[in-house]
Amino acid sequence: MRIDEMTIEQLIELNHYICERIDWLRDMQNADILMDLQTGNKVAFQDKYGDDRIGIVLKKNRKTVVVMTEDREQWKISLGLIRIAKDVN
Repeated sequence: MRIDEMTIEQLIELNHYICERIDWLRDMQNADILMDLQTGNKVAFQDKYGDDRIGIVLKKNRKTVVVMTEDREQWKISLGLIRIAKDVN
């Protein structure tokens, strides 16, 4: 069946299925990130202005991480936005 031939009810059901699938995939992705991430790890993320920030993980939650940046600010960051920082020597 083509999407432009679907009824409103069918589209709502399809939307519900798609949203559930996206939530499940994000949960699996977050679980993978949480397994790799430990308190004390150095991480990087972009703030709301697009600037790169680096900090240390203070606390792990199911969907977020609390990070202390180099300038002593605390940020609560979504797991999808965190990258484990690599030390460059």
